[in-house]
Amino acid sequence: MRTFNKKPLALGVAAGMAMLVASTGAMAISAGTDLNLSGKARAGGMAGAAYTMPQEASAAVFGNPATLSQFKGINMNFGASWLSLSGVENVQTDSLGGSNTSTSDADNYIIPDFGLTIQVSPNLVIGTGLEVDAGLGADYRDDPINLLPGAGDFTLPLLVEVISFNANLAAAYQATDQLSLGASVTVGFGLAQLGTAGATQGLTALNGLVNTGGNGAGAGIAVGPDILADFGGTTSSVHDIGFGASLGAVYEVQEGVLVSATVKSPVEYNFKNIIHADPTAIAAAGGSIAADGYQDLTLQQPAEVILGIALNDVIMPGLLIEADAIWKNWSDAHAYEDAYEDQWLLAIGAQYEAGDFTYRVGYSYAEDILSDAPNGTLSGLDGLGSVPLYDDPGANGALGALSVDVITIVQNSLLPVIWNHTITAGIGYKITDAVSVDAYAAYAFGENEKDTLSTLSTVADTALGGSGLGGTLIENEAKIDYELMIGAGINIALP
Repeated sequence: MRTFNKKPLALGVAAGMAMLVASTGAMAISAGTDLNLSGKARAGGMAGAAYTMPQEASAAVFGNPATLSQFKGINMNFGASWLSLSGVENVQTDSLGGSNTSTSDADNYIIPDFGLTIQVSPNLVIGTGLEVDAGLGADYRDDPINLLPGAGDFTLPLLVEVISFNANLAAAYQATDQLSLGASVTVGFGLAQLGTAGATQGLTALNGLVNTGGNGAGAGIAVGPDILADFGGTTSSVHDIGFGASLGAVYEVQEGVLVSATVKSPVEYNFKNIIHADPTAIAAAGGSIAADGYQDLTLQQPAEVILGIALNDVIMPGLLIEADAIWKNWSDAHAYEDAYEDQWLLAIGAQYEAGDFTYRVGYSYAEDILSDAPNGTLSGLDGLGSVPLYDDPGANGALGALSVDVITIVQNSLLPVIWNHTITAGIGYKITDAVSVDAYAAYAFGENEKDTLSTLSTVADTALGGSGLGGTLIENEAKIDYELMIGAGINIALP
């Protein structure tokens, strides 16, 4: 099995940026809220294809731990990346002629990446590192979401930002000349906030449009007492520690041809008292919530299974080609399971060494991630301010159906990681036999996702039909122009 003891490794100063949970300023250029290995100085130039034959220490520590056996001697990398989001918007439209575009203020991020490997015996290599592995961010305080733009200002100043830091301790053992096995332990540190920042507008008046069963005069749906009322900020900045593990194997089928498999467990955070709801309103809607109204959010970065293949010096001398297929179990990951579907990611990268220079290119494809049938809550939250949410929306009549519309809005404004295609390029230069520098750029093509808010459309249609304004259709659309990530790093390899 090829090792890197004769060539300088890379102390990748790349960095993946990420901010986790909900966002129209979605920040994970790889897949979902996760960066995988796409934010590292060398792996980033190959679209994150580095689970079989990584080129820097941190990619082995945070990818497939069995690949640590390829790093002999002492190897270290350090780097950082800049991630920029352009045109992150949520567009609300209705057939009343109303339209509102909300632009997220969350747009630029810097993140670090560090890895260190040490060979402790001929067959045993250990490693450690620190990275930002996942995240998202969206900020609509200055440009709030409007629930029904053609009928007035019914606004929600939504805000979310989550960052997940990972520190790994990993080890690999070369069991035979062809087979290496590895394992790693992850300690995660998560920072998060989710909810509204600032006052809502118009929700009290919305009762008159929606409610025929309470004090409202509208011809909407019978939901009982008027419960919707304007409220202020509901979110707080909180943090938690989570744990995870990875197992990996690499097998050399023949000289220069390697295959790999990696399994990663979820990393779970329990964010205490992250979001507030009005206990009186939630009780009136048939819900149950703590007397102080504060709620916890359990969030998991998903379990993963990764299969890879690498061809090194097979097609031509100096050429490495790697392809990795990554499956992400979003449908069983707390919080994400209410808005995301399971997802496949394909990453393909190539590297060519020519003298002191190394050139890299890559492409990744990510399946659509937003669920066509979101739930009525996120991770069991009971409400947001005076707005109720339900674990079982089908058992809660009109309000349950309305909660699904609310989560659809959250899905498109706070959770839309909607790009499919990313292209990358990178370059490296060997300064000395021990030190090299690398840089890369990644560009994710913009996408859009539009959904009809079925219950709000029915409400508006029924309430306004008598005035000749029937047939009302309310839609919510996520739009992102593009995402750009640029990183650089220094790599050090010692015998």
